[in-house]
Amino acid sequence: RTGIIAMGEGGHQVTLHLYDLSQGMARAMSPALLGRQIDGVWHTGIVVHGQEYYFGGGIQVGYPGGTHFGRPMQVIPMGETHIPEELLQEFLAEISPRFTMHTYNLLRWNCNNFSNEVAQFLVGKEIPSHILSLPDDVMSTPLGQQLMPFLNMMEAQMRTASEQGVGQGGMHRWTPPSGREGVHSLAPATAVESATPAVSTAEEAVPTPAPAPEKAAEEAEKVDATEEEAAKVDATEAAKARIETAMRAEFDRIMAAGGKAPKEAAAEALEIIRARAGKLGS
Repeated sequence: RTGIIAMGEGGHQVTLHLYDLSQGMARAMSPALLGRQIDGVWHTGIVVHGQEYYFGGGIQVGYPGGTHFGRPMQVIPMGETHIPEELLQEFLAEISPRFTMHTYNLLRWNCNNFSNEVAQFLVGKEIPSHILSLPDDVMSTPLGQQLMPFLNMMEAQMRTASEQGVGQGGMHRWTPPSGREGVHSLAPATAVESATPAVSTAEEAVPTPAPAPEKAAEEAEKVDATEEEAAKVDATEAAKARIETAMRAEFDRIMAAGGKAPKEAAAEALEIIRARAGKLGS
């Protein structure tokens, strides 16, 4: 397997953060009100590349778990993705006109629909069906329609909370990429160097006694182990970068051919890369 790693290695973890907007009230009161058990009024966010994305009055992004909805009730693993962050940002720009303050609807076009589209783009599968089917489950009950005023109030509160929540807990409104580098960057080497005091002359240096032979051998083994581990990390990162580059190239090719939605192009590109990895691994 020269030049590429198995598709199960080196990917980015994708998780679904699940929140209960009713704070437990749905579970406690739904049997009496609706005649059936509703475990929660679900809000979700997709976590990938060290960020949490969700829809509420526009696409929001920030530190995972830093939303104004508090801590997630459940963290659901969705799998791994080899789609680079740059391509995700372009996908969000593509779908953002459909996820705005004006298009939001608590029952029909909400955070869970957004999470579902992003999940399909990243890992090729939908979020759990019981989350998506909640509005139909509620409205199919005899008393479901009586909850409409309450649900409309919750929708208004959701919009207001999204507006007021910008900047809280590290969350902010997502904006389309403008060509600048990603937000995750290492400190410049000059900054690291300037923070390290230098020894200017040999006279100022404190002489270090030579270690005993046994100690020297032990230290040498530690250095070798550290260098070996660093080499493995470097190789994994390089292979991950190659996969992401290949993924981007295939995605661009498929989109240029036309006739495919971005999530369909991403799924097809992923299958091509997987097939290519399988041939190299055989």
